[in-house]
Amino acid sequence: MKIEIMLKCSVCDGYGYIADRHPNDPSARDIDCQECDGEGQKASVEIYDSIADAKADYPDAISFTERDK
Repeated sequence: MKIEIMLKCSVCDGYGYIADRHPNDPSARDIDCQECDGEGQKASVEIYDSIADAKADYPDAISFTERDK
């Protein structure tokens, strides 16, 4: 079965934004993360026999959703 696995974005650590330069720079600005489009999370669709199998591989995932077969 196809399972959509929602994961926290690894680039922005789930915040949805990043600094456009070093965060200690006084002129730094927060901009939307380009990796997750400012959502803070990304979906991945993979094939597993069950949601339990997917949870075993992705223990830190936000959610699991069964998709069309």
